[in-house]
Formats: sequence, C-alpha cells, structure tokens
Amino acid sequence: MAANTNKNGLVELIRFLCAVWVAYFHGFFPVLSDKFNGAVVPVEVFFMISGYYFLKSIEKYKERPLGEGIVFIFWGRTKRFIVPLIIAALCVLYCNIAFPWEFNGFNWPFSFLWFFAAQFVFLSLFFLLIRKSKGRTAFNIACALIICISLSMHKVLTKEFDRVARGPAALAIGMLLSQIPKIALKGKKWTLLINAIGFAASAIAFVYLAYLPGYEIWKLHLLIGLVGPAVLYFATALPVYSKFLNFLGESSVFIYLAQCPILLHHYYVSRDTRDQFPLLCICAVAMFVLNRIINKKKLTEKIEAAVQKRDAINKTEIG
Repeated sequence: MAANTNKNGLVELIRFLCAVWVAYFHGFFPVLSDKFNGAVVPVEVFFMISGYYFLKSIEKYKERPLGEGIVFIFWGRTKRFIVPLIIAALCVLYCNIAFPWEFNGFNWPFSFLWFFAAQFVFLSLFFLLIRKSKGRTAFNIACALIICISLSMHKVLTKEFDRVARGPAALAIGMLLSQIPKIALKGKKWTLLINAIGFAASAIAFVYLAYLPGYEIWKLHLLIGLVGPAVLYFATALPVYSKFLNFLGESSVFIYLAQCPILLHHYYVSRDTRDQFPLLCICAVAMFVLNRIINKKKLTEKIEAAVQKRDAINKTEIG
C-alpha cells in the first residue's frame, strides 16, 4: 500500500513529538523534569497546525448554513476518536470528584481535556469571523489584531490561565501562515535545499529556546510568533511522505488521551513515573486498537448500507 500523500510526514512527526512533550511535562516520563521548560509550547504548536489546515478546509462551508459549519467543527474533529475521548473524559470527571483541586487550587486533571474544548470554541469563533469578513484582506487584518490582543493578554494573566489567551494567537498565526506562498526557485533541487536548510535551522532554534530554563514570556512569544511558524512553514514545503510518520501523527492523540486513565494509577497506586511510563504506553496502544476496531466496524456498516441501498434501487427498477 502506498503512503498517504495527503499528509506531510514532517508535520505528523511534529504532532507526535508535541504529544510526547506534553506527556513528559505532565510527569509521566522517567526522565529529569528540569529540562525543556517551555512546557506550554507544544499545545500552541497543535493549535498552529490546526489553524494552518483549518482555513482551507472550512472555506467550503462559508456560504452554507451556519449549522453545517459548526457540525463540521465539532463532529468532524471528534468522530475519529469518540470512544477514547469518552474514556478520557470519564477518568477526568472521576478524578475531579475524588480529588478536587489538589494542586494548589489548580484543576490539574481537567487540564488534560481543555485543549479539545478550546479548539472547538476557538475554531467556531474563527469560522464566524470568516463568514462575516468581506474578503480575505479583512479576515487577515482581524487575525493580526487577534494575535496582538491575545499575546498582550498573555502578559497580564496568571500562569495557570494564560494558555487560554495564547490559543487564539496560535490559530490565527497558522491561518495567516497557510496563505504565504512557498519558496519556489528555478530548479526543484535548489528549492528543496533552501526549504531543508530553513527547516533544520528553525527546528534547532526551536529546541534551543525550549531547552532554556525558566518561564519567560519573551521566549514563549518568540517560539509561538516566529520560530514555531518557521518550523511549520518549511516543514509543509518539504515533500516528506511516509506511512510510518503518518502512523506516528495519528498516534499522537492517543498518547495525549492515554494520560487520563493513568491519573487513576497516579492518585491511587504510585506517583513514580517509572511505573506510569509503561502503563501510558499500554493505554495508548489499547486506545489506538479499540479506535481502529470501531472505525473498521463503522466502515463495514457503511459499505453494507450502500449495498442494500443499491439492491433496493435495482429491485425498484426491475419491478
């Protein structure tokens, strides 16, 4: 079977690394926790990637009824992972009931799922903005204003809630980035070389900034506003197609969601990350397999329904 050419392997790899990074900072990896202190950045990268692909995918709903676009945003982003999401939500709900506000008043268990809820809200708002904007220029100006306001709010909010402000900025940056023409020199080899150098340089800068200790707003803004977009821009310009990298990208959601069942072990059994790391792997694989089985069943049901509909039409024509 050929690799899925609709996906860029580097972007899928970035998704996977971000999921691992999030899991690492939630304390489930048996490594030192004093490295990569830009812990909040991978979530913003997820938002940025969503914004990059969102603008093109939602434009076909611009002239359709409002409900169709909202359904696309909500149902289209959850149906592929509906059972793992339900499992994760139930685990988070139980942990909030059994261990409410344990970490200095910050609802740590619920923080696992805020990313999905925020995406629904933020993308819906941008969809409304697309519908109301008269032309792409007006929409881009609105996005630029959102970025400025969002990052400015980030400076005045507390650390526990500033990520809510950064989400719209990351989405807007991704949408603006998707409209920038790709570098196209004379000769494919030169174009490929320039983009490869750009990706390597921006990726090194990203890792270096993220590795710097401390929680400084200037560093986060630089990563979100310049270096992160550069990584994504050059990555999407490189023709990297791989079944394996696509698989890693698909598994990123399950790595993130698998942390929710691990909360039960974290609270009841042990907070030793050496115990939780293999459990995280097992949960992620189990969720992935379960999701594949469910999707395969749904596909079979659709095929059977299509065959039955065709047979019914044939019988009607014969009759």
